[in-house]
Amino acid sequence: MAGPHDKLIAQAAKAALGPLGFQRNGRSRLWFADHSWWLVVVEFQPSSWSKGSYLNVAAHWLWTNIGAISFDFGGRLEAFVEYSSDEQFAAAAARLAASAGEEVQRLTTMFSSLSATANIILMEARTQASQAAGHPGWMAYNAGVAAGLVGRTGEAVEKFESILEGAVDPNSALHRAAERMSKLALDPAGLEREVFSIIQQRRKALALPPLDASPF
Repeated sequence: MAGPHDKLIAQAAKAALGPLGFQRNGRSRLWFADHSWWLVVVEFQPSSWSKGSYLNVAAHWLWTNIGAISFDFGGRLEAFVEYSSDEQFAAAAARLAASAGEEVQRLTTMFSSLSATANIILMEARTQASQAAGHPGWMAYNAGVAAGLVGRTGEAVEKFESILEGAVDPNSALHRAAERMSKLALDPAGLEREVFSIIQQRRKALALPPLDASPF
């Protein structure tokens, strides 16, 4: 059963994020805005121990087909704010929602095009690789997909191979996804068809309308 703090969060989120095109994911504390091939995600994350909320804001690429709304770029924006009274938490929830709105606009500007997105996540993947050599993750996969979609075939191949040749469990979803995309990396049209198919599947799972054509 929703408590008073949950209702206050929902009210604040609707007021701040509704005008930005956000919709609530069911009755959860997660809200998202649709940008065809990606989502901006805002989560008013609860605590297992106290009433209140953290704030997470991130981009989710719809080609990341893992059955959940992952935080692919971004994450924790605000530390936990505890509920002590309706009056105190109404103001706190409004502040969290306003902070979310500012970060949403920043991410929307950053990822305004696929080429800009590819530049950003390729750089992030290289940074992560240098910090944790031999342990590529989903950032490398996402960078490979974005590179492939904008015609940077060599970089796409490099990212997928870094996963297949790295310390990644061969039975993991990441390894299987990289293996599938690696086979298509030298066929840009085939890679785009596969990515578009995944996006359509994810949109259906999230009850979003199908795209009429590839957004790339």
